[in-house]
Order: sequence, then C-alpha cells, then structure tokens
Amino acid sequence: MNATLTRLVDTLDAEAVTVAELVESLQQDQQRIVKHDIAGLEASNLRKEECILHFQMHERTRLELTRELGSELGLPADQVRVSTLCPLLGPDGEQLESTAAKLSALVSSLDDLAAISRGFLEQSILGIRGLLNLIQTLQSPAPGTYDASGRHAVGQPGPVSVRREA
Repeated sequence: MNATLTRLVDTLDAEAVTVAELVESLQQDQQRIVKHDIAGLEASNLRKEECILHFQMHERTRLELTRELGSELGLPADQVRVSTLCPLLGPDGEQLESTAAKLSALVSSLDDLAAISRGFLEQSILGIRGLLNLIQTLQSPAPGTYDASGRHAVGQPGPVSVRREA
C-alpha cells in the first residue's frame, strides 16, 4: 500500500473517531436536557465545537489526499472520490472501502441522532411555552382603568369620567 493511500485511510479513521465523539455527545445531551444540566450542556457545546474543527481539518486533508491519489491513478479531477478510487486500487482499495463505509455509517447515525435531538428540543420548547401560557393565565389581571359606570376596562380605555372637587 502506498504512503498516500495509508495516510488517506488514517485520515478517514480519524474522521470516524471524531464523528463517533459527536454521536456520543448528542446522546448525552438528551440526558442533560432532561436533567436541566445547563453547565453540562455548555461544556458539551464547547466539546462539539472542538470536534467540528477537528473534523473540518481532517476533511481538508481527506480532500487533498483523495486528489493526490486520483492524480497518481490518472483520474480527471471531477471524478476523484473515495468511491471511484477503491475499485482502481484493487486489493489495496478494500481497506479504504471498509474505512469509508464505517465513516459513512457513523455520519448517517449522526444525521439520524441530530434529527431526533431536534425533535426532542422542539417538544421541550413546546412544553415550556405551555407552562408559560399557564402561568400567564394564573396571574392577576394587569392594572387597568375603570369606565364611567365603574366597570374594569381592559385594553384600550373608553370614555372616562373625570370628577374634580372644588
């Protein structure tokens, strides 16, 4: 196996580790939300930002190595992808293909978990809105004015009688 291919496989492995960390973090975030662990969520968000930066770095490296390997194999630049490289590499491409499949499965899991988390958060927000509406209905009415007949005027006051004493 040539050095570029080895580096590409290692890069895909590193991306897979980063995505696995993101998946684990999202799973733990659901528990943190239920427990109202704000500090844990903030720490998790910082860790996820770090993971995304690492993933972007690995992704740039993957693109460079894929282009380099594609150039070595004589592929046109617009056709250079891991999936097109694997068959051209013969037996050496099997490890690259399995590593790419592992990464693809992890990314798919991350997408599914992100969708579930989005739904979970939306449900939490709806619950909070419901509680706020309930609290608002339980509060005493806002201060208002009284009309000329002595009734409580809500909203825009109508004509008001003013009595002055001399």
